[in-house]
Amino acid sequence: MVSERPAGIPESAHALWDDGVADTRVRPGDLWILSWDGAVVGLAVIAAAKHGFVLAWPVTLPGEVSFSPGLVVDDSPLGRPVTLWVTRETGIGNHLLDRNLGRLLEPDRIRPLSFALDHGDDPGLNFAADSAQSADNADADRVLIEHWTDLCFNTGGAEEGVFLDSSKLQQAGGTARIVGEALGVGPQEVRPLLTGVLPISAKQLETVAQRLHVESESLIGTDPLADVVTDLAQPSFKRHIVLRTAETGIGEGAIRRHARREFALAARNDADALRETKLRDAIDRAGRDGK
Repeated sequence: MVSERPAGIPESAHALWDDGVADTRVRPGDLWILSWDGAVVGLAVIAAAKHGFVLAWPVTLPGEVSFSPGLVVDDSPLGRPVTLWVTRETGIGNHLLDRNLGRLLEPDRIRPLSFALDHGDDPGLNFAADSAQSADNADADRVLIEHWTDLCFNTGGAEEGVFLDSSKLQQAGGTARIVGEALGVGPQEVRPLLTGVLPISAKQLETVAQRLHVESESLIGTDPLADVVTDLAQPSFKRHIVLRTAETGIGEGAIRRHARREFALAARNDADALRETKLRDAIDRAGRDGK
C-alpha cells in the first residue's frame, strides 16, 4: 500500500488517505491519489474517463504550489482547501490511479469550468493568490508541467517492441515449423512469438521475413494482448499489483509485464466470469522467477 501522508493532512483524513473510498470506478469529478513504483506521484481530479486513460486536472495541497491560474476549492474530501489546475489538463494512464478519495467536483461543473478559463469568464471559484515573486511562480509552473508531462508518458510497463501477426504470417505462407527453422529454435520458443506473449526482435523479424521473401512490416501487428494490459490498468487491480511489487522487490512496470505474460500462458478459458480471477492469479504469479 502507498501510504505516504503529506504534511497538512488532518488526522481526521488519515484513514481516507491510507485506504481511499471503496468505489474504484473512474468517474469525472472524483479526486484520486496517483502512484507509481510504491510512491505517491500526485493528486488529480478526473475531468473525463476514456478507454484505458483519463484526462486529469492536477491538484495540489496546502504547502505545495498554489498561484493563479490555479483555482482554490475550499471543500475537499481531505478537509483542507486544495488548488485545482484546470489549465494543466493532462492525459494519464489508468495504471497510475491508486486510491479514490471521493468527490471533489460535481461532474456537471467540469465542462463549464474548462470553458470559463478558456474564454476568460468567471469560473465560479477563487483564483489562488500569486506570490510576490512572479519568477518563483514561473519556475514552479515549469516544474509542474514537466512532472505531469512525465506522468503522461508513463506507459505502465507496456511491452515494447513489435509483435508478429499470426494471420499475416499464415497469409505469407509461414508456419510454426518454418519460423522455428528460420530462427533455429524449438516449439517452446516459437509459441510465445506466435501468440504475442513476447515481442519479436528486429533481427528475428528480419530473419523470418527473408525466409518467406516478404517485407518485415507485412508480418507485424498490434499487441494481441492489449486488452489484458488495459484490464490490468484498472484501479481495482492497483493494490494487488502494489503488494506484488513489495513481495518480489520488482518494479511495478516489470510486474505488469509479467502479469500480462502469465495471463496469456494460463489455461485458456474465455468465460467473462473467470476473467477477473485469471487476472488476479496472473498478478500472483508475476515475478515468480525473481526477474
